[in-house]
Amino acid sequence: MTQEGAATTANPTRVLAAMQEIGLRSATRDDAAFALYVAEACMRIYAEQTWGSWNGLADFDPALDNIIMLARKDIGLFGIRRCSDHWFLDKLYLLPTYQNRGFGGDLIERLKEAARLAQLPVRLTVLEVNPARRFYERHGFVLTHTISPRHHMEWRGH
Repeated sequence: MTQEGAATTANPTRVLAAMQEIGLRSATRDDAAFALYVAEACMRIYAEQTWGSWNGLADFDPALDNIIMLARKDIGLFGIRRCSDHWFLDKLYLLPTYQNRGFGGDLIERLKEAARLAQLPVRLTVLEVNPARRFYERHGFVLTHTISPRHHMEWRGH
């Protein structure tokens, strides 16, 4: 999972306008190269710290993944598996240029609201070396357990 911080200190009106332009579209096989580009930009450093190398794979599934868009521009990857007893946030990757601007937080809050309405928890894992754990904690996720090299987290807002 990628690190994502609070909204930028830019003009609040501009930030809110940008939030309204954030959207998702279903991924297709044609998005595989973009998915690899985003995954590498967001996860390579953490993979290398954890396993000593980057495998060059995006873990991309067009059936489950969505492309994050800002004003019709592809800026990230959002993957959710919907199980009968919970939803699993498989990935939230934003290109570095778009991190720490509130976009990831906006998507997390939308996901939590949908999960609350479905009365289901949201689960995820984050690599121990990835500072994104703090992002998820700020959004109400709690650490349930750690099986190295991953922290397992859950949001139970229903």
